[in-house]
Amino acid sequence: MGYIRNAVQIHAAIEDVFKVTNDVRTWPDLFTEYASSEVLEEVDNSVTFRLTTHPDDTGTQWSWTSTRWTDSDRKSTYSERNPEAGPFKHMVIRWWYDSIGDTDTIMTWEQEFTLKPEAPFNDAHATNHLNCQTRIQQQIIKERVEQRYGATEAQERPYRGVIIAKYKPGSEDKIVDAFTRSDITDLPRQIGVKSRHVWVQGEIYVHFIEGQTTLPDVLKEYAQHPLFQEVKGELDQYVSLIYPDQPPSAKLVYTWRSEDRQSA
Repeated sequence: MGYIRNAVQIHAAIEDVFKVTNDVRTWPDLFTEYASSEVLEEVDNSVTFRLTTHPDDTGTQWSWTSTRWTDSDRKSTYSERNPEAGPFKHMVIRWWYDSIGDTDTIMTWEQEFTLKPEAPFNDAHATNHLNCQTRIQQQIIKERVEQRYGATEAQERPYRGVIIAKYKPGSEDKIVDAFTRSDITDLPRQIGVKSRHVWVQGEIYVHFIEGQTTLPDVLKEYAQHPLFQEVKGELDQYVSLIYPDQPPSAKLVYTWRSEDRQSA
């Protein structure tokens, strides 16, 4: 049996996030992977619907039906995918939402599945694929919900983090090339990185990152991601931590903004 669980923090009230992400009719506008969503039956707190994907790299479109039950009080859903179509013998999906104050929501997705014996891939491949796709879609949904319901504060004040390390002088071009190739992939969007700046002086390397998630959380959550491991493996040839027995991100001890004084 395969299992994945992923969560994303959305800068919007829980009622808004719950409402917009559970309207299955609008999923083609919310997700990038679905071409259509057709409601087949809707009764009380349950809905049965058919999803059809956009064509993949081989031109194949996938389509299946699911039934989804909604608990509005708990802000959670439970779905079962019809096993007649596709590679899954069994799949259940649970979503739940937790508020952080009045303006933020943690949206968590959990999937359990069993593959059919004739499936063209194994549990490990399916788990890796679903993990990657889930993180991509959660990030896209986060961006679209925040655009709709306002994310000014989150955009103006991103999380910031710094990695201070040693590097091999003369390897600047290699470092730049590694980041350039990595940053044109989907990895920055998946992990929520908005910008990065790298400085070097002597043997000191400073990597400054702005993102939608704290740097320690990014390093913990995506350490095993294939694209993350690829760029890290390349950078490890030129960059090494000064204190390898301590967390890689520097500790923030002071911050000040001019607008803080203006609003005081």
